[in-house]
Amino acid sequence: MAGKTALIAGATGLVGRELLNTLLSKDYYSKILILGRRSIEIKDNRIEEIIINFDELANYQDQISAHDYYCCLGTTMGQAKSKEAFFRVDFTYPVELGKLAKNDSQFETFCIVSSYGANSESALFYNSVKGQVEEALKDLDLKTLHIFQPSLLLGYRPHFRLWEEMAKLASSILSFFIIGSRLRFWAIRGSQVAEAMYYIATSDQEGTHVHKPLEMQKIAHQKEYKFDSSHSEVT
Repeated sequence: MAGKTALIAGATGLVGRELLNTLLSKDYYSKILILGRRSIEIKDNRIEEIIINFDELANYQDQISAHDYYCCLGTTMGQAKSKEAFFRVDFTYPVELGKLAKNDSQFETFCIVSSYGANSESALFYNSVKGQVEEALKDLDLKTLHIFQPSLLLGYRPHFRLWEEMAKLASSILSFFIIGSRLRFWAIRGSQVAEAMYYIATSDQEGTHVHKPLEMQKIAHQKEYKFDSSHSEVT
């Protein structure tokens, strides 16, 4: 066991839940801090839960310290009910977490789940917010920043999302007609994103990197990280 500490914010979401399972299946981390509004009710001697109010995240600096920060926070307009609430979860909270990481003497790597198509200038509110948070985190000049941009995410969600279910159905139909790497940009499993996050975060690759779906799928399949400039972007 490497004796390092991981931190997960958003461990109850699709990717966050898969990420926690991935970390628990490995012996790289001796401690896994979980930041959340409520208990995840998973028992493991490596897990330490910190129940917080994300609106007051800055007040928890003294309680939070980890080598690798994994930010899997995210919501939908349906759950958030307003653009302001959506922005707070998908922009404000991740940026505040990034600031805590920057001030943490143990900090080494910050990983965040964004979205394929993230662009601060997009006319689509969702893509615009994802682009804005990416830019804000880059501006923090973190030692190591990995931005993961999955396309349509497949996996179990406790909340039914009609448009995602329709997209999944379309994906399964198109899979009979689309072959090769093109399909890999259509959908990716949450478990594949989680595995890629783990292997990349523990690779000691410094700097700022943006990871696309095809790269994540290859890493999850190969169970290792090999830097490939054709699939990830260095900024």
